[in-house]
Amino acid sequence: MARSVKAPEKLTFKTLRRISIPAIGAPDRLRLSALDNAMSGGLLEVLYFYDRELDPGPLEQSLRRTLRYFPMLCGQLRAEPDGSLSVGQPHPGALFSVRECNLPLATVTAGIHTTHTAYDFFERIQPLTLRLRGRPLATFTLTRFKGGGCALSISIAHAVVDAYSFYYFIRCWSQVHSGLPCSPWHDRDAFDPGRYEAAGHPSVVPKSIRGFRRLSLLQLLRLAGSFAVQQGSMACRVLRFTRPQLEAIRNDAAHGGPVSLHDALSAHLWQFFTRLQHPGGRSAQRRLLVPVDMRPRAGHPRAREYFGNAIVNTVAMSSTGELADARIADIAGLCRRQVAACDAGYVTEQLRWLAAQQKTGSMLGLIADVNPFAGDCMVSNLSRLPVHDAQFDGCRPVRAEVPVIPIPWVMQVFSGPGDSGDILVSAHIPRAAADALATDAWQAELYKYGEAAAAEAGDKMLRNCQGARVK
Repeated sequence: MARSVKAPEKLTFKTLRRISIPAIGAPDRLRLSALDNAMSGGLLEVLYFYDRELDPGPLEQSLRRTLRYFPMLCGQLRAEPDGSLSVGQPHPGALFSVRECNLPLATVTAGIHTTHTAYDFFERIQPLTLRLRGRPLATFTLTRFKGGGCALSISIAHAVVDAYSFYYFIRCWSQVHSGLPCSPWHDRDAFDPGRYEAAGHPSVVPKSIRGFRRLSLLQLLRLAGSFAVQQGSMACRVLRFTRPQLEAIRNDAAHGGPVSLHDALSAHLWQFFTRLQHPGGRSAQRRLLVPVDMRPRAGHPRAREYFGNAIVNTVAMSSTGELADARIADIAGLCRRQVAACDAGYVTEQLRWLAAQQKTGSMLGLIADVNPFAGDCMVSNLSRLPVHDAQFDGCRPVRAEVPVIPIPWVMQVFSGPGDSGDILVSAHIPRAAADALATDAWQAELYKYGEAAAAEAGDKMLRNCQGARVK
């Protein structure tokens, strides 16, 4: 008689506390940049798991002290008459919640991307409603698990942070919790195109730019339709690359010239996921979006402390056939050239174009210059950010997860926890592709460098030696 399989227990929560933390010392209005405006339709989110419970009282108090350095996170997003965005009054405050979960920590982490979703642990922000009165820009939720352990979720509107600023804030919170100060820099003029024009760059607004594009109303409706159809079928799969595998990828990619580890890994992921998609034609053009941080290029002593959006887009392009057949060294070299071309002139061009779109009220339908629903990819390198620095009372997170992004072929590259040097890639892909990825054939293709390649070479050498002895 066949044994019945017990259905997983349903995830439930009980809210113990939910408060709004008001702004202290916030200005009446902080005008955001055109780049902030361009990013205003998204969120930055992370979910941390801890193997012991964090005390909600001290956590709330340190959050209050930290928000004094970041008062905009307690403010209201407003649309200005000139098309720009600002943060100001009324101040709805940042939300802080404490909840209890009916399941143990181990059960939840084991099924976080299958039985359960990371979204279950967030106080959700809806980016499209942020301009309505009383909508918070940031939420923080502490969840206690049955039997011990907890989760801390953090969600902040993309209009006020990029990934660098997001994890910088988390590090500052950890520092303030330990009694240390922090010193964020909020000056939106830091990346104003006027600064670059004064440095000698021509003040000509291009008709189009690399990195961003604006959709027509029909194109926007088609994109919204693709999003509505596919968002329910998306999955997040976390791919681990060990240090030997990463070194093998970079060594193979460096045969065409010096490249960074990120160039090499981006090339491997772009090629791999293009093959996984089973594209219909070899002549179709495929794009890879690589976000580039402007802070090192700003020439300001406080650029690293800038809290806002400071990421520009660079795009590599290749035909499907060329991409599928190319050496990884050729693809990595293409990525390196695109990133290297992101100089002061490139930055100025993007900032000036965005400012012009904002001035003419043309920000609606503005997107990065890729089409993920047609097979384009994005690889975002977050491996150097302090992702795991959410330490409170000496307790470091044992795991960090991001919710599934409802846009296909987005890859987020994180450093692994600890000092192993491993890299974790959160791959946001259609569920059908996730099922194919789990097969032995595609796993072998994904991890064909490093340890797997060394093992294969060892087996081949052993067979050759055995063959020689037989002769």
